[in-house]
Amino acid sequence: MRRHVGWRGFVATIVVGVSLQGCFAPVPPAPVVVADEDRIDWAADEPYFIVVRTACRTLDVYRHGERIRSFPAVFGLGGTKHKLHEGDHRTPTGLYSIVAMRRHPRWQRFMLLDYPNLHDVQRYEVAMQSGDIPMLGERLAGVGGAVGIHGTDKPDLNQKGVDWTFGCISLANDDVEDLATLVPVGTLVLIED
Repeated sequence: MRRHVGWRGFVATIVVGVSLQGCFAPVPPAPVVVADEDRIDWAADEPYFIVVRTACRTLDVYRHGERIRSFPAVFGLGGTKHKLHEGDHRTPTGLYSIVAMRRHPRWQRFMLLDYPNLHDVQRYEVAMQSGDIPMLGERLAGVGGAVGIHGTDKPDLNQKGVDWTFGCISLANDDVEDLATLVPVGTLVLIED
């Protein structure tokens, strides 16, 4: 666990100076020769690393810094600009890790992310102090949780690229099965615009 805390700080420092905004064409599931632009050198020591590029609508899997898979993805109904609270239907951006993985009766697989992280909690507290958190009934909306990567019970919406989740990342069911066989619990997940 301590390794992740140190690594998170390292990645956060690196990410500021490195742009991952380039979109790539999806990588087919069959083994391919990976081009130079499909490499993240600073992730070379990580057995697996996931980068979700919301602008590209992809979830890319890297092994020792080399992109080995790319899956089409859809996101939360509320977009991806800084998830602030439960019920805003936004997909968070930031650095997370997969903390649990299980089968799911509705979405095939569910890979729970460690949302909210410290940055999410700080953003929530600032929004709460400035009065930007709405009331849910008789209480303020909380920071939220249960954000993850999962399959779909709406395959037509996924195929059309329509965002429909309440804040999660959704893949086609075959793709989420493939992802679940590739990456272990503890895999770092960078979600960026």
